[in-house]
Amino acid sequence: MKDRLMLLLYIASVLMLTSVHDLLFLSFFLLSLFLISGKNLLSLLRKSFISVIFFNFAVSISYIIFCLLKGQEWLSYVVLLNLRVFSLTFLTFLFVSKINFFKAVSFSKTLQYLLTISYSQIITYTKSFEDFKLSLKSRLIQRPDRKDVYTFISRVFSYFFKKSVENSKEISQAMRSRGFFID
Repeated sequence: MKDRLMLLLYIASVLMLTSVHDLLFLSFFLLSLFLISGKNLLSLLRKSFISVIFFNFAVSISYIIFCLLKGQEWLSYVVLLNLRVFSLTFLTFLFVSKINFFKAVSFSKTLQYLLTISYSQIITYTKSFEDFKLSLKSRLIQRPDRKDVYTFISRVFSYFFKKSVENSKEISQAMRSRGFFID
C-alpha cells in the first residue's frame, strides 16, 4: 500500500512540477527533496547532475543564442528550465530509490507484466553493456585512442539498436498472443 501511495505522490509531483512556473516554489520543492533524500543526497545529486548536464547545456545554449539574436530576455526562462529538469530528474531518482515498483503496480496484472518485461530488458542490456566494456578492456594493452573509442561506441550502439528492434518484434508477438493487443 505504501508503494502505491508513493507512486501516486510521484505522479502528482511530476504533474505539479511541470505546471508550476514559479522559481521560488520550484526551489523550495527541490530543497525539500534534498531533505527527504537524507544520506543518499550526494549520490542522487551526482546521478541527477550527470543525467541532465548535456541536455540542459545544449538546450540552454541554443535558447540563449536564439534570444540574443532576437533581442529577447532569456535568463529567467533558462533558470526555470534547468531548475525544472533537475528537479524532475532528482525526484525520479529519489522515487526509484524509495519504492518497489512491482508492489506499486500490483493492482494491475497488465502493468506488472509490462514492468517485468521492461525490467528484464534493462537487466539484459546492462549485462551486455558491461560485457562489451570488459571485452574492450581485455583486448587492449594500452589505453584506447579516440578512434578506438568511437568505433567501440558505434558498434555497441548498432548492436543495441538491432537487438531492440528484434526484441520489440518478439515481445509484441508474445503480447499479442496473450491478448494484450486488439486488432
